[in-house]
Amino acid sequence: QFYRFIIFPGKWIKVWYDRLTLLALLDRTEDIKENVFAILLVVLVSLLGFLTLNQGFCKDIWVLLFCLVMASCQYSLLK
Repeated sequence: QFYRFIIFPGKWIKVWYDRLTLLALLDRTEDIKENVFAILLVVLVSLLGFLTLNQGFCKDIWVLLFCLVMASCQYSLLK
């Protein structure tokens, strides 16, 4: 089975998930205030991460792990 995921009115793509799984995967937020706050937090995470990496607190493999943690935080905030 596939679900017709509507991109624009009259334009859709086939997604090979059922509707409930797709909605749980994308889980869009309709509230503007919450979206703006999440974007501000993402920018704050990226700025603090840049400052931390620029100061040289992390070395070697810890830089990669720190970047992975920052990316997962940003993904969670934007999701």
